[in-house]
Amino acid sequence: MRRRVLAAIVTSFLVVSAAAACGSSDSSAKTAGSTTSPSASAASTIDAVKVTGDPGKKPTVEFKKPFSVAATASKVLKQGSGAKISEGQEVVVDYVGINGRDSKEFDSSWQRGEPATFGLQQGKLINGFLTGLVGKTVGSRILVTIPPKDGYGDQGQPQAGIQGTDTLVFVIDVKDAYKPLAQAEGDTVTPPKGLPTVKTDAKGVPTAITIPKGASAPKELVAQPLIKGKGEKVDAKATINFHYLAANWRTGKEFDSSWKRGSYENLPLGQTAVKGLTEGLTGQTVGSRVLLVLPPDKSFGQDLQGTDLKKTDTVVFVVDILGAK
Repeated sequence: MRRRVLAAIVTSFLVVSAAAACGSSDSSAKTAGSTTSPSASAASTIDAVKVTGDPGKKPTVEFKKPFSVAATASKVLKQGSGAKISEGQEVVVDYVGINGRDSKEFDSSWQRGEPATFGLQQGKLINGFLTGLVGKTVGSRILVTIPPKDGYGDQGQPQAGIQGTDTLVFVIDVKDAYKPLAQAEGDTVTPPKGLPTVKTDAKGVPTAITIPKGASAPKELVAQPLIKGKGEKVDAKATINFHYLAANWRTGKEFDSSWKRGSYENLPLGQTAVKGLTEGLTGQTVGSRVLLVLPPDKSFGQDLQGTDLKKTDTVVFVVDILGAK
């Protein structure tokens, strides 16, 4: 199975602290407004949760513990005036997650000091988070209560202190929602000679990177647009939605491809330890396809288990910037 290099790109703190919203559960996603089948073990309802505080600021959440529900439920605490949220969009949210068992906070974008961006798709979010947001409007503050079967199931999420029987309580402020591009689009750019070349299929999707024979790897970062998009410029602190293909300059071998997995990734540029991605993509425009050559000091800084990549290797990326917020 191909390794997802995003696990090494994002700092460990972000992987752990965003666990409550970034994982997937075993049950299938529900449509907006639907709930899971009631269970006799339910101890309470969403109405038992009290939320105080002004929208836009971190709320105070109170309930009698242990709190548990049998079915995912959501309640709009403040109605937003923006567009309706649909599955398949990216949402930009501030949120706090609290464990119903002990009322302890296990995650908070407010604690990290910046909103988070998530894809509303099966497999990218726990099902209860997806269910709670679809059909609501941008600008809303939403309370969502999620039983284990719509959260992490029997396995729980030990990194976040979540056991397999814990109900999750979220308060979410939806700041934005948008649909990323399907792939790069814009004006084709002819790169200078001597750089790796990118092969594409009939649909224009990158399928292979070819390293120039006999060429030495550049000692400095290379960021060469192949397609110049016409969207907004990417900020160094933005979260980007991107497809990518990655190869090892030394061996010429591909070691990861989001295209082959069939799903784009999200990357907070301000949170990645791979300096070359932040430096190379900052200032590029949404819609662009960018060839990146990362020398070792701008790359992963470690051997990647399950690949042929060593910490001393130069890495080549081709990246489609599909969106940025």
